[in-house]
Amino acid sequence: MKRARAATGKVYDAEVDGKKRRVTVPENPKPEDMLNDALRENLSPHAVAAIAAFCQTATTQRDDVDRQIRWFADRLIELVGGGDEHNRLCEDVRL
Repeated sequence: MKRARAATGKVYDAEVDGKKRRVTVPENPKPEDMLNDALRENLSPHAVAAIAAFCQTATTQRDDVDRQIRWFADRLIELVGGGDEHNRLCEDVRL
């Protein structure tokens, strides 16, 4: 029988129902992972692809803002599976 992979995080001894147990407290998730989870839970892949498409063409009068918008668009494209999948999803919604 395969052994389950150990969870990452700190391990503590705790008493549960009168018995001593070793419990693992998971590490805090990375902010990027939290963003990805929130987007997956609230938006369809088509919506994410559409938002990325609009972000790709967005420009402002500030280079730092443009750089952040490009970063966000790149994250969204990665989230839907990369450039080819992004293009396919955009075609599905006629962008």
